[in-house]
Amino acid sequence: MVVGQQGDPFDRPSPNRRFAVALHRMGWMGDLLATGDAGAKLGLRLALDWRRIFGKWNGFSWGPDVLERRVFNLACAARRLTYGASDAERVMVLDDLARQARHLAGIGQAPERALERAVAAGVAGCALGGEAGERLIDQSVTRLKHDLAQVVSHEGVHASRSPQAGLELLFDLLTLDDALHQRGQAGPDDLPRAIDRLSAATRFFT
Repeated sequence: MVVGQQGDPFDRPSPNRRFAVALHRMGWMGDLLATGDAGAKLGLRLALDWRRIFGKWNGFSWGPDVLERRVFNLACAARRLTYGASDAERVMVLDDLARQARHLAGIGQAPERALERAVAAGVAGCALGGEAGERLIDQSVTRLKHDLAQVVSHEGVHASRSPQAGLELLFDLLTLDDALHQRGQAGPDDLPRAIDRLSAATRFFT
């Protein structure tokens, strides 16, 4: 897809579904922010472009698999995106993140990837702060207490038996653990144990 320097990739069809999934998950946001202030400015514009077209609702972009990773990626990028933004832009970005995280937490009861969705919502809660953020964190911690022991075995193997799924969950749990510490909060007791077990299993599979 060629959009030009000021183009909007969200206002035109994607070449294929795989491309669209990657685009709407916003996994590219971290690489963009790594380029410095210009990248952060562009990331903010793209986040607002997405909001303009898909912010209210869209069956594809708000689907669980796409939404989960976008919430996580936007939460990790929120501080950089809103630094230097106008008050109105900051409100729009954080309001979008809060709405998406609440929706994600609401579908977290589904058994498939429920833990991963709860972790993403918890990271968003840490990024948001305030009462809205605390509610998301509380919901996330409750889900972790219930699911961690079922998803991560004593040997550190993910319930799906997929080493890749275990690695991705390890990265997400490390992010949540760090975000909670930055807020002066502790996660459930099972959180550090799950991180240790997943780390050991990752070393084994590597």
